[in-house]
Amino acid sequence: MRCNNCGWDNPGENVKCEKCNAPLSRCKGEEESARTVYVPEEYNSKATAIGCSECGYPVRPSDTECPVCGHSFTGNVIEVKANKTPAGGTIIQGTPADKENGSKDRRKLVAFLVTYSHAPNGEFFPIYEGKNMIGRDSALQISIQGDPNISERHLSVLFRPVDCKFKFKDEQSSNGTFINEVLTDEGELKNLDVIRIGETKLIFMEIPRG
Repeated sequence: MRCNNCGWDNPGENVKCEKCNAPLSRCKGEEESARTVYVPEEYNSKATAIGCSECGYPVRPSDTECPVCGHSFTGNVIEVKANKTPAGGTIIQGTPADKENGSKDRRKLVAFLVTYSHAPNGEFFPIYEGKNMIGRDSALQISIQGDPNISERHLSVLFRPVDCKFKFKDEQSSNGTFINEVLTDEGELKNLDVIRIGETKLIFMEIPRG
């Protein structure tokens, strides 16, 4: 649907322009149908995405309101999970995700943790500026499931731009933290260091700056 204000060509289900945020005119019937958003079958139903808590429409982290239903966001990250529908598609429904230290998309990505301990093809976890908590607790920034020897709050990794160092600290875990197979309570991580917590090995990979 073309915006009468700026001329931007928007998706047909939008009620507000993606470019200038001006209201888009539509008939009453179209307005009602736009509140249900279906995703093709190939969508991974086990995955999560960023979406509107009101109608489930996928949105960008920078959006302040939903381009489909106009719902205003309060700054919380919304985790949406896919559920099958009789119509043969997938409907997305949103639920708030309460993560420590607020929304991760507000912080800069500075490193990754890569592991092959649980999946043959590997898994990765992003490290952001500030404090990153690692453990089995599902509310943490980096939640690692399936290893009972990892504590609920096992390890933290802190990065501050002021010194550009990655500092780790064992959070009084039951089984300790090993850096390159040396039991260590705290210190500084270097690129390609191997962290072992429980039976899980994590390769630390720093993103080059500049």
